Amino acid sequence: MSDAYATERDDALVSAESNVYDRGLDGAIALSVVGFALGMITLVDLVPLDSTGAALGEFFLTILAVVVGGVGVVGLSSWANVTPVSAQRVRGIALGLVVGTLALTVAAYVLPVSLATLLGGILLVEALGIAAAGVASATGVVDTEPNTSAGLLAGGVFGVVGLFIGAAIGGSLVGFDSLLWLVVALAAGAALTVLAVVPREDLGSTLPAALVVGTLGFTIATAVVGVGWQWDPQQLSGGFTGGAVIPGFVLFGAILSAWSAAKCRAGFGARGREYGAFLVINLNALLMVAIMVTIVVFVTLKGAGYAVHGLAIGAVSALVVLAPLAVLAVNTARTPAGTNEWHGGARQLFRLLPLATVGSIAAVLLSVLLTGDRLEYPFTYTVLVNRQSQTLDTFVAVTPETSVGSLLLAATMLLLFVYFSRSYGSLRNVGSRNASVARVRQVLPLAVTGLAALTGLLVLTGPSPLGLPVGGTLGLAAVVLGSVAAGGLAVAPLAGVLTGDGTLADRAQDRAELFPVGVFGGLVLLTTALLLQAPATVTPSVGPVNLVPAVALAGAVASAALAVLLTVARRSTTETIQRRLLGEELSLGLAATVGYLALVGLHVALTQVSFTVLGVSVANEGSLSFPMVMQAYIPLGAEPGGIMPAIVGTVWLVVGATLFAVPLGVGAAVFLTEYAEQGRFTALVEVATNALWSTPSIVFGLFGAAFLIPRLGGDESLMAGMLVLGFMLLPLVLITSREAIKAVPDEYRDASAALGVTQWETIRSVVLPAAMPGVITGVILGVGRIAGETAPLILVLGSTLNSTEAVSVIDGFRFTATPPFVANDALLSASASLPTQVWAVIAAGVSGSPSMGWATAFILLMVVLTFYAVGIVARTYFRRKLNYE
Repeated sequence: MSDAYATERDDALVSAESNVYDRGLDGAIALSVVGFALGMITLVDLVPLDSTGAALGEFFLTILAVVVGGVGVVGLSSWANVTPVSAQRVRGIALGLVVGTLALTVAAYVLPVSLATLLGGILLVEALGIAAAGVASATGVVDTEPNTSAGLLAGGVFGVVGLFIGAAIGGSLVGFDSLLWLVVALAAGAALTVLAVVPREDLGSTLPAALVVGTLGFTIATAVVGVGWQWDPQQLSGGFTGGAVIPGFVLFGAILSAWSAAKCRAGFGARGREYGAFLVINLNALLMVAIMVTIVVFVTLKGAGYAVHGLAIGAVSALVVLAPLAVLAVNTARTPAGTNEWHGGARQLFRLLPLATVGSIAAVLLSVLLTGDRLEYPFTYTVLVNRQSQTLDTFVAVTPETSVGSLLLAATMLLLFVYFSRSYGSLRNVGSRNASVARVRQVLPLAVTGLAALTGLLVLTGPSPLGLPVGGTLGLAAVVLGSVAAGGLAVAPLAGVLTGDGTLADRAQDRAELFPVGVFGGLVLLTTALLLQAPATVTPSVGPVNLVPAVALAGAVASAALAVLLTVARRSTTETIQRRLLGEELSLGLAATVGYLALVGLHVALTQVSFTVLGVSVANEGSLSFPMVMQAYIPLGAEPGGIMPAIVGTVWLVVGATLFAVPLGVGAAVFLTEYAEQGRFTALVEVATNALWSTPSIVFGLFGAAFLIPRLGGDESLMAGMLVLGFMLLPLVLITSREAIKAVPDEYRDASAALGVTQWETIRSVVLPAAMPGVITGVILGVGRIAGETAPLILVLGSTLNSTEAVSVIDGFRFTATPPFVANDALLSASASLPTQVWAVIAAGVSGSPSMGWATAFILLMVVLTFYAVGIVARTYFRRKLNYE
């Protein structure tokens, strides 16, 4: 391999031999990745190993769609300069993935073989590839820098592998009753050790690996270990089957061949050893992570089947849910992928994996829409009916339905609007001034205020105050005019970019002042017009189409077209300032797109009238069905329903405890760190706080039962649970907040004081923002603990099981004429919760399905991880704001 190609310089020549060599190794690594993925899929029995013919071809077509979708999205993002991919190895592996998957798809349709045989063939091809790479290096066909030996460590590893392979071969030939199997095992181990240590590194790193991988592949391809193979040794109570051994062989062979091919790709020598050590370190780290993940996986395996019974989602709804994940994946991959350093290129490759995954899922969803075929995975789950186990058939499915729920669309698009609009800076003083835009900027607040005032009047007086049809006349006219004006504002930035002289980038820069007026003005004006419809009892339409959602959809289309034009303009310019300006305009265009789509969903939710365009329908009842999460308990039924009341109760418990503990904890930390004199008092508080954090949770429960419940009506209640969990969370918030505030350098405080800023303003504007990542870390850890607490909740909340109604905290608020003037019966009543339900179903043996208990534990785990995700996102936001602003 040439040095020029190793450093991947675009201005250097690359020899043809080196190019073919490196491309072949990229393909070998890609094929190993495909083999590893197939091994994981067959290990969990998602696809039978004996699949053949059309069924096998359809499976590989799905895999091909996944690969093409992932690679295509990454390639498109690279073309759009969002995640530029410059590393040749990244491009080579991507091409190898497409070519390898395409070849397997063709083979599945053409050749009369099973999936197991194809897996064996993959290992044989990998073995031939790495053996050829080693021989090419040894014969001087390509330039490499191998050492004199692969090393004793590699020899020892191959020796151990040879022992196992030799033991298996010897045992199958002569049986384990004779000691000859041990001789065969020792001979095989010694042979592989010698083959790895004695020759030069290029041969010692490839030939033993090729021999092992080839042996595994030959064993599978020739059905020596086939699908129906089984071995039941007398020394063990269990046995080994082909369904478990074949995936294990494939996984091990894929890892070994990928290691050997990557070492060849690096040119051996010091770099190859470095990459080997790098691989071992990462595998060790992955092993530690795997130990932690094992618990999650165990609960998932025990409860996911029951939890997702009957889960079905339409392809369009799934694409809507996928949109925020796609944005996060793009943001993760924004750093240029591929550098001259291998480690940098490897890290960037991992940055691209989420984007490739999202693209793959999107491709599968689009294929469901285009073909109209339902993508379904059937399985069974068990429930208890009259204390007798009953097996029920169920499924997880993606359907070709084109309807999407209004609240799902509105919530998802609103989340994206917040994300895109937060990166907007200011375009007020950029570009040329326009008198018309200035007049619109002056009139717009008056129009919005007028619509808001009319809305408030009709809310108070009704649509016909004093018998006058104000809602049907003035209200209708206001909604129509406001919608039309909002549509004009939405189209204004696009029209400004398309018209005028100069390049596309220059026109976008010159019309910069149109963007904030068009985006924010159009959204606010259309929102007020939308909200006016309900009190005015009008829904203006043009023919069969409602006016407000039609204008919102037109605004979304115009904004999306504007975003595409700005992407093209950003690619065409090399000026740094102009690129930054176009980036802010692009963020506004994307914010407007999702903002108008959110208004479509909000309109349908408020008016209860569905909206359909090009076959896609936005309705109040979408195509998402998740019985375990979206339904309550169904008494005396074979289908046990869901646990929505317990989920709602757990969420309210965590929210209430957080609202109670975080302000108190942070406030106490600020006082103890910034105001209180450091002495015996603060030391005593610190000792007491640490002791309180170490107090067993059952003690908090006893405190709540003995002290809080008698003062909160005398009954178990949601409020008592919130307070008990809040007291448990308080010490950790206080401890972590104090440490985070102490970690803020004193130079920050001194610089602020030198500018004449008061102490409180310094704490509020300087110290707390700098300490916020540490504070949020403490809150995340605390929430993870209190969300799963069971013992204190049993004492203060009760163990309400299989509730048929969820607690309604917001609707429970009411005003009274006597103190405390605000009451809420929902807070003072018991509620179901996930921890107590898990305890009652599994540990206490309450009549019900044990599978439901594991499913509840799985849902609880997902809720906790969701809280973690929210906290991590908030911490990341404050960290970036601290580092870059």
